[in-house]
Amino acid sequence: MRTTRRGLLLGGLAAAAAGPAAARDADAAAGAFMELTGAPGLSVALARDGRIRFARAWGQAGRGAARLNAGHRFRIASLSKPITAAAIMTLAERGTVGMGDRIFGAGSWLGEAYGPTSPWAREITVEQLLSHTGGGWTNDGTDPTMRLDNLDRDGMIARAVAEIPLTARPGTRQQYSNLGYVLLGRVIEVATGEPYETWVRRALLEPCGAGGMRLGERTPGRGETGYVSISGGEPHQHDQRRLGAAGGWVATPTELLRVLVRIDGFPRVPDVLHRDTTRSMATPPVPGGAFGHGWQVDEADSWWHTGILPGTAAFMCRTAGGYAFAALANLGGPYTDTVEKLQRATWAMARAQPGWRL
Repeated sequence: MRTTRRGLLLGGLAAAAAGPAAARDADAAAGAFMELTGAPGLSVALARDGRIRFARAWGQAGRGAARLNAGHRFRIASLSKPITAAAIMTLAERGTVGMGDRIFGAGSWLGEAYGPTSPWAREITVEQLLSHTGGGWTNDGTDPTMRLDNLDRDGMIARAVAEIPLTARPGTRQQYSNLGYVLLGRVIEVATGEPYETWVRRALLEPCGAGGMRLGERTPGRGETGYVSISGGEPHQHDQRRLGAAGGWVATPTELLRVLVRIDGFPRVPDVLHRDTTRSMATPPVPGGAFGHGWQVDEADSWWHTGILPGTAAFMCRTAGGYAFAALANLGGPYTDTVEKLQRATWAMARAQPGWRL
C-alpha cells in the first residue's frame, strides 16, 4: 500500500518515542494493574496530535495462553457505541438519516417490524437513542441485551418492545441503554440496505485505516485474545453479533485510535466528519448531561467511553489537549472496579511520556 503522510501519522505500532524511563513506567503501571486485578493481559496505545506514539501489550492472551502482543484483538464492549454514533452521523451528513427521524410506528425507520409499540415508544427519535434519552431499556437488571441470551437480535428486540415498558417519556431523562444502540444498528441496515458490519467497515473503518476490525463471535476468533470473567457469568455467554452496534466490535487499541483521531474535532489529521458534527457527538442534549451523542463528556472537554463485559475491560479517551488513549484488558465483569483501575493505569502511562502535559 502506498505510504502517505496521513499513513505515517496514523500507522505503525510505534513505541520509539517513549524513551527508556517512560517504558519502565509503563511496565510498572501495567504490572500493577495485572497484579491488582488478576488480568492475564493488557494492551494500550497512546496518541498525541493525531499520531500514535506508543503501543504495547503485556502478559498473556488468556490464562495459560501464548504471550500477548499489540496485534491481538479484544472485544471492545461499549467502545462500540462511539463507532456506531459516528456511522449514524455519517449518514446524517449525507442526508440519509435525520436526527429527528422516528424509530417505531408509521413512517419511521423500523415501522411495525417488531410488533405493536406503545405511544411513548412511537415518539423515540434517532437523536434520542444516540444521547440515551429514549426513555428506557436501561443498563440495569432489566437490560434485554444482557438477559435474553436465548434469543437472536430480532427476537430480543421484539421481546423488549412487547414486555419491557419505557420508564420515562422520550427526551426527558438520560438513561444509558444498550438496546438503544442495537436499534441504531438496525436503522443503519435499513438506511443502507447492507448488514451493519459491512457498511460500517466500508464507510467508516476502512477510510480510517481500521478495516481489520470486525464483529466478534460468541467465542474468540483468529488473532483474538481469550477472556477471564470475574463477575456476570461466563465470558462467552453473550453473542457478540447480537450486541452488534452496542458492544460487539473486536479491535486492537491501535485500530481504535486510528478511528478516534479521525472523529476528534482536531485539525492535525483531517476528520471523516465535519467539525460541527464531531462537536455534536460530545454535546449533551441537556445542560450537565453525562453523555453526548456517542461520547461521555466532562467540563474539561474530555471525551471518553468505557466498556465492560464478563471477561472484558475497555477504555478510550480524547482529551482537550490533543491526547488520545485506548486500553483493553482480557479480564472484567459487571459491578467491579476493573475499568477504573484500567483508566488509572492508562493515565499513568500517558503522564510518563516525555514532554506530555496532561
